[in-house]
Amino acid sequence: MILQSVNYEIQHKDVINTTINGDATFLDADILIINPGSFSHLWSTNLKHKADGTPLLYSSSGSDRIRAMFKARQKEIETLLNNGKILIVFVSPVTGFSGEIGDISQYAPVYNYDFLPELSEVLVKSLKPGKGTGDNLKLRHPKNMFVPYYKAFNDELQYSAYLDISSELDEINFITNRSDKPVGFVVKQNNGVIAFLPPPVYRKQNDKLVGVILNCCKNFFVNTEITPPPDWINDFKLKGEAEYDLKISELQKKINKITEEKETTEKEKCELVEFKALLYEQGPVLEKAVLRSFRLFGFTADNRKMDDLEHDIVFSSAEGRGIAEVEGKDNDAIHVSKFDQLNRAVDEDFDLKGDYPAGVLIGNHYRFSRPSNRKEAFSEKVHIVAKKKNFGLLTTHEIYKAVDYLLNNPNDESFKESCRRKILTTAGTSISLMP
Repeated sequence: MILQSVNYEIQHKDVINTTINGDATFLDADILIINPGSFSHLWSTNLKHKADGTPLLYSSSGSDRIRAMFKARQKEIETLLNNGKILIVFVSPVTGFSGEIGDISQYAPVYNYDFLPELSEVLVKSLKPGKGTGDNLKLRHPKNMFVPYYKAFNDELQYSAYLDISSELDEINFITNRSDKPVGFVVKQNNGVIAFLPPPVYRKQNDKLVGVILNCCKNFFVNTEITPPPDWINDFKLKGEAEYDLKISELQKKINKITEEKETTEKEKCELVEFKALLYEQGPVLEKAVLRSFRLFGFTADNRKMDDLEHDIVFSSAEGRGIAEVEGKDNDAIHVSKFDQLNRAVDEDFDLKGDYPAGVLIGNHYRFSRPSNRKEAFSEKVHIVAKKKNFGLLTTHEIYKAVDYLLNNPNDESFKESCRRKILTTAGTSISLMP
């Protein structure tokens, strides 16, 4: 039997150690041990929080990558269970975050139990945090295949979560706490078994744990061993097989075509809703949205990265040339520190081109608040310096309103020209793009 352990390192000659986001496949395992309590490190360092404390992962690339990883592992585990293998999950509390989906400004939850093919939703709803040790536990079903595990480690088991459901007459729940809530339960799924177990005290070198698990599982494999079909069995065809194969092939072609159309449509939608980043984003994502907006207005616009020069937005049109710096603030106005960066960028551009461009400071102030509820966009000092330097001040909300208008009126060239002129010529004050 091949025993593979995921995010729970066991130094033993019969154990293959890997991680949930590692490169090793799970498909070689007969027994797979998974420790979901350690998965939160995949996202914890990149989380932000809403005012109500909800954890958010704003980067769609990060959250989509984690979703895809869990989905791939889910398929591997489903295959294992279909093939009559055993999954052991060391039960831990539910953790997760709300992550953006594909840059479309929509969010969906991701949980540390999303690697499970079917039971994730049930566990997320019913698994509650709660602490206890072996002396708080009792064995309910003495014929369960994992009873040897309970007996071997009863004095050192430590549960940190329990199922908030009644355990009466429920044969899958073989270990309960003093409140009769399940902390250990075994579920038959497809041809395999999923065992949810409270973990023992962790030891990197744990021959006892490996021996006990192998002992618990050996009878299951003896009773459920399936002979794989030999190669020559394909030479034997039953009436109707070819027709089914043809129908399956035709259905797959239709599925592929619909899937391709769906992916194209989703991509087009993603490109459209990227403009919503103007209302809540910061950093490179916000810069990208501003670039796309300026191009919609009719500017040629790009970032500038040249040697040691980095300028957020360099833009030009028949009406003139400009340079802009972009900043988002979580719960504050745009401060003068970013203005210093714009002033330097304008001087550096003059050194390159020989004449001064229009300077524009673009800000997404109080980005976590609804635009209608936001306070002043730029600090008083920024307004003072803007007048002194003849720089324009532009909010991303104002850009969003102009973009929204143009999406509804794409052929209004006079409005595009008006936007370009205002951005290039408004000096020392706030820029208003709408009529």
